[in-house]
Amino acid sequence: MTLLLSACTYSEEDIQEYSGIIGDGKTMGYEYIVTKEENRLSWKVGYKGDMTTIEEKSDNKDELQYFMMAVNNSKLILSKLIISLSYFLIVAFISFFLYKKNRKIFIDGAIVIVFTSFIAIYIAIDASVDLSIALQDLKLHYLRLTK
Repeated sequence: MTLLLSACTYSEEDIQEYSGIIGDGKTMGYEYIVTKEENRLSWKVGYKGDMTTIEEKSDNKDELQYFMMAVNNSKLILSKLIISLSYFLIVAFISFFLYKKNRKIFIDGAIVIVFTSFIAIYIAIDASVDLSIALQDLKLHYLRLTK
């Protein structure tokens, strides 16, 4: 986990010589682009194409980082939701296929099918609640930055 976190963060030494786009992210209409020009960082934050350019300063640095983390977290939770719903659809398709093909096999595996369906539904509901909270958090940070 430490390796992953160190790969996702940057320090002044890492970007001192580089000029250009350092990072970007986009999810559910919100987006950001971090650009380094000379020795300063500028952020373009936006919602549904309405982009605002913000120079990173000591007073807004934390809020910009929170916005970046909120975008990335929302993308991760959306992926979790899509995967869990896909898993549920696969289980439903296999169940329907087994029911049509041979009802005896379907009845024998019904406990496993019901259990895996409940797991997929639980994960999907949990992810949708988490996504709702993450989007509210994302909206809060976006409004703080642009107002």
